Amino acid sequence: MPEPLSFQSFFLLLRDRWKTFVLVGGVAALLAAVFSGPTFVKPRFRSSAIVYPVNLTSYSQETRSDQLLQLLESNSIRDSLIKLHHLPEHYEIDTTQAPGLFYLYNEFTDHVTISKTRYESVQIEIEDEDPRTAQRMVLDLLDQGDKLARRLQREKSEEVLSIADQEMRLSKRKLDSVEVRLDTLRHQTGLLNYDAQTGEVTRGYMRMLASGSGAAGRDEAKALLKALGDRGGEFRALSDLANAYRGIFIDRQNAYEKALTDVRKDLTYTNVVVYPEMPDKKVYPIRWLIVVIATAAAVFLAFVLLVIREQRR
Repeated sequence: MPEPLSFQSFFLLLRDRWKTFVLVGGVAALLAAVFSGPTFVKPRFRSSAIVYPVNLTSYSQETRSDQLLQLLESNSIRDSLIKLHHLPEHYEIDTTQAPGLFYLYNEFTDHVTISKTRYESVQIEIEDEDPRTAQRMVLDLLDQGDKLARRLQREKSEEVLSIADQEMRLSKRKLDSVEVRLDTLRHQTGLLNYDAQTGEVTRGYMRMLASGSGAAGRDEAKALLKALGDRGGEFRALSDLANAYRGIFIDRQNAYEKALTDVRKDLTYTNVVVYPEMPDKKVYPIRWLIVVIATAAAVFLAFVLLVIREQRR
């Protein structure tokens, strides 16, 4: 019948077989050190940046940092970085056959980390075997984020610009139609300003009658008074309408120019707080940690096997 396990038996096993454990631990440490070297595991370098969002228009209840996070994690930016840095060749993945794209996107996600900090900023960390590539990818990701935000904003601004242009053209046509009719009345009747001319012509005509001036002057004043009586109402109504349409046209023109400015403006959408630098120290693999874990696992496995062997005896 096998003896029950106890700490004393474990201690005796360690005392009697310590050379075995030392040998196993030494071999495991040596193998872990060799296989975690650059020959088998290529080291990675990390470049990072911390940015604050600016000039972004909120679409819902999300914060600007959440919006920037969504923009930077978009698949269009991912595909742009893949194309700019030739990542299928860089990661040695064949994307011409399935599931090549799946492996490529997983590799990209493994190398690129985008997260929000507790200070409502966005942190970007990119790891790569080439430190210069890691830095350039961070810079290009920020640049592509600006381009995407600018494109989305311009698409909305162009819609507003199109509507503003239509409204401005419509108000201009209305104003022009009224002005054409006013010009016709001016040429036919000599009316220029209804309110001013009514008072002046009436006083002038009365003075001519009182002084007995020439018949030609009285006839001209009388004709102008008749025009004021016959067409004055229409002329005044059209003048008021023209003033109203002119004000509307000016408002529409201002809205159009504002929308045009929004379309043409070239903004950036991030303030870089921590600029991405080219790293000179690898972050992966952590060889000492690999050696420690491998050695501990090997020694523990050897201990378990020896305990089982002793129990069987």
